[in-house]
Amino acid sequence: MAISTTTFQGSNTVAAPRDRVWEMLQDPDVLSRIIPGLSDVVTRQPGQFQAALSVNVGPVKGKFKAGVRLTNLVQPEQMNLQVEAKNMTGGVNVDAQLSLTDLGESTRVDWVARPQLSGILAGVGGRLLESKAKEPGAGQRYADRFFSRLAQQA
Repeated sequence: MAISTTTFQGSNTVAAPRDRVWEMLQDPDVLSRIIPGLSDVVTRQPGQFQAALSVNVGPVKGKFKAGVRLTNLVQPEQMNLQVEAKNMTGGVNVDAQLSLTDLGESTRVDWVARPQLSGILAGVGGRLLESKAKEPGAGQRYADRFFSRLAQQA
């Protein structure tokens, strides 16, 4: 069972020039510091990384083997960030589109993220994810944590 109807979106501003934000989003060391739960990042080839991902979805918690891919790169304007993670309880896939707008000394990042859950995670965490998606500003707290960490790296 997979849950794929949930979409989160928002906008965040990072106090750094667009070229710097772009560069940081390409760096696996930076990604491991700013994506909550991501660790042990190893570069497989440019734009593709392998990592461990700790996930907490409602009562289900676990560590997953994850692949991270950067696709649809249009430097320094847009990119997709894809995370695919699996373990015995199921999987977590997130596809996020990021659009970077130059504001001079800062950068606005407009984003859309689509998480998919499978296995036990979908059965238990899927309902929680769907209910969260209906809340105003859903996903923004997670995004704020991501972009706050990105700003600290800048």
